[in-house]
Amino acid sequence: MERAMWSPVMARGNSLDGPADWAVLAGVIVLYMAIGYGLELRAKRRRGARRPAKAAARGLFLERGSSPGQNFASRMIMMAGAVAAGATGYFTRGAPIGLRCAAVGLVAVVGIFVWAYFDHRTEPREEA
Repeated sequence: MERAMWSPVMARGNSLDGPADWAVLAGVIVLYMAIGYGLELRAKRRRGARRPAKAAARGLFLERGSSPGQNFASRMIMMAGAVAAGATGYFTRGAPIGLRCAAVGLVAVVGIFVWAYFDHRTEPREEA
């Protein structure tokens, strides 16, 4: 008589089920915040702020003096980079994990540089 095969996991979802999945999500958010803080700190130091670290922390969530259209365009560039990185991860899901991580990382870095370049080019300049 053959025994029926069974598994303790009857259904598998693609949601954030395990602690490792939540850790990856938290890591992505922390990395995003660290990159934003680093760019902000660099800008504050270049402008000669008295306390650049504190000014950078405060300036992380403030909208700049640019127009609402430029703010919207900046956010759309940021979202397009995130979608491109996510799509890269999706389309390389059959590849070895090292190649997949490298591809997603490369696309994410390119997206971050495009976003930072746009923000730098459209930043209002003060006349000195």
